[in-house]
Amino acid sequence: MGAKIISFATQKGGSGKTTLLMLTAAAIHNRTDKKILVIDSDPQRSVKDMYKYEQELYPNARQYDVFAFNWQQPNPEVNFQKTIQLAENKYDIIFNDVPGKIHGKEVYYSILISDIVIVPIVASSLDLSATVDFLKTIPEVRKDKEKLGYKLDVYGVINKKDNTIEHQKLYELAGLGGMELFYSPISNKVRYKRVISTIYDVTDPNDPNDEFNKYFDEFMIKCLS
Repeated sequence: MGAKIISFATQKGGSGKTTLLMLTAAAIHNRTDKKILVIDSDPQRSVKDMYKYEQELYPNARQYDVFAFNWQQPNPEVNFQKTIQLAENKYDIIFNDVPGKIHGKEVYYSILISDIVIVPIVASSLDLSATVDFLKTIPEVRKDKEKLGYKLDVYGVINKKDNTIEHQKLYELAGLGGMELFYSPISNKVRYKRVISTIYDVTDPNDPNDEFNKYFDEFMIKCLS
C-alpha cells in the first residue's frame, strides 16, 4: 500500500495553512516512526526555506524530508504525478502544501492526487469568502476521483480561534463541499509561529490539556487510523 497523501489547502494567505502543516508534520516525525515527505508547492517556499535553515543550524539533527515543486515548469501536472509516484513507495505520509490559486491547475491536480484535504478556516470576511469559493470546487474533483476508484475526505480546522460571534458561525460551514469540521480548534497563539520546525515538536506530547495535542490526537484518528 502506498503513502497516505494529505494536502493542506486554502485560498487566502494568513490562514495558517503552512504553519499548521509544519506543526503536524513535526509532531508525527517526533511521535511516530512514520517516514514523512513534505512537498512544498507554495511559491513562498516557507517549508523548504525552514528545512535549509535548520539543516545548516543543526547539521546532525533528524529532519523530515522536504521537496520543493515548481508549478511553473512545462507540463507540471505530469511531473507532479511522477513525483508522487516515486515518493509513494518510499514514504508513509506525503504532505502537500498547496498553492493558493483557486483556478490554477495546481490546485485541481493537488486535490486529485490527495487522499485527504485539510482546510484551515479563519473567521474574517475575506477568509470565509475564499474558503467558501474553494469548498465549492471540491465536489467536481471528488467526482473525478471517484471515477478513478478513489475517495476524498475533506476536513476543516478552525484556526486562530477566539470567542467572537464570527468564530461561532464557522461551524455553519460544516458539510459544504463534503467538509467535516474538526472539533479541536487551534487558537491564535504566538508560540506556533515561533516554534515551527522540520525537527522539533511544538509541545510536550504528554500534556493532555494542550490544545495542539487535542488537535493532533484527532488528526491521527481521522486521517491516519
